[in-house]
Amino acid sequence: MVNEVCTIYFQQMRRNVYVTPKSYLSFLSMYKEIYEKKYKLIDIEEQNINNGLDKLAEATQGVEELKVDLKKEDAKLKEASEATDKLLKELDVETKKADAKSREVAEVTDRCMDQKKTIAQEREDAQRDLAAALPYLQKAERAVDSIKAQDITELKAIKKPAEATCLVMDTVNILFMDPLVPVAPRDYNLLKQMCPFIEDSYEAYAKKQLMGPFLANLKNFSNNEKDNINEETIELLEPYLTSKAPDGQDLFAPKVAKNASAALEGLCIWCAAMSDYHKQSKIVKPKLLLLEKRTVQLQEAEAKLEAASNELAEVNALKAALRKRFDTQMASKNALQEQA
Repeated sequence: MVNEVCTIYFQQMRRNVYVTPKSYLSFLSMYKEIYEKKYKLIDIEEQNINNGLDKLAEATQGVEELKVDLKKEDAKLKEASEATDKLLKELDVETKKADAKSREVAEVTDRCMDQKKTIAQEREDAQRDLAAALPYLQKAERAVDSIKAQDITELKAIKKPAEATCLVMDTVNILFMDPLVPVAPRDYNLLKQMCPFIEDSYEAYAKKQLMGPFLANLKNFSNNEKDNINEETIELLEPYLTSKAPDGQDLFAPKVAKNASAALEGLCIWCAAMSDYHKQSKIVKPKLLLLEKRTVQLQEAEAKLEAASNELAEVNALKAALRKRFDTQMASKNALQEQA
C-alpha cells in the first residue's frame, strides 16, 4: 500500500518519496494521534447520544405523566364548565327576577308619586276651604269671649226677659239640641213694631240653660261639639237667622240683641257664626274624609313600595353574589384551560 501511494505521488508530483523507518514511525505517531482524537469525538458523541436517549426516556415518562394530569385537568375543566353553566343559568334567572322587580318598583314608585301629587292638591283644596270656614269659627270664639260671667248673671236676674232674648236663647237651645215647645204663632214687639213669628221656648226650656255652667257649655260647644251640628239643626235655625220685621229689617241682628243685653249680642253673633261655620265646613268635611282615605292609601302604597324595594335589594344582593361566584368560576375555568 505504501509503494502504491509513493508511485501515485511520483506520477503526480514527479518526485520520489522514500519511506524510512523514521517516516514510518512518524506516520504511526500521526495515525495514533488522529485515532485518539477520533475516538474521543466518538466517545463524546456516544455520551451525547446516551444523554439524549435518557432525556427522551424522561420526556416519554413525563408525557405519560402529563397525559394522566391532563385527564385530571380535563375532568376538572369539565366540572368547572358545568358549574359555570349552572351559575350562568342561575344568574340569568335572578337577573330576570331583578329586572321584573325593578319594573314593579318603578311602577309602584310612579303610583306613589301620582298619589302624593293628588293628595297634595286635595290637601291644598281642603286647607283652602277650611281656611274659608275658620273666620266663622274665630268669629264665634270671639263672640263667646266677649260674654262675661257678669252678663250671664244679669240675664239670670231679669224676671221678664226682652223678646229678643227669647229668640236668641231659642237658637242656643236648637244648637244644643234641647227641646222646644210645639210650634205656634206669636207676635214679638221688636224694632218698635209687631213682628209675627213662632212661640218661644224660653220659659219652658231655654231659661234652664242659664242656671247651669252656661258660659262653659258655650266654650265646650265651640271647641268640641261644633262639628256635630247636622242639617236638621241648620234647618231649624234658618227661620230664626233670616227672620225680618214687617219693614224688612233683620230681627236676628247683633244691634237688636244688644238693645236687650250685652251678653245677648255675643250669643246672637255666636249662633249665626256656628251656622255659617257648618255651612262652610260641610264642604270641607268630605274633602277631609277623602284626604284621610287618600293618606291611608298612600301609606299602604308606600309600605308596598318599601317591601318591593327591600325585595329588589335582596334580589340585587343575590344577583351580585352570583355574579361574584360566576366571575370567580370563570377565572378558575380560564386558568384550567390555560393549564390544559
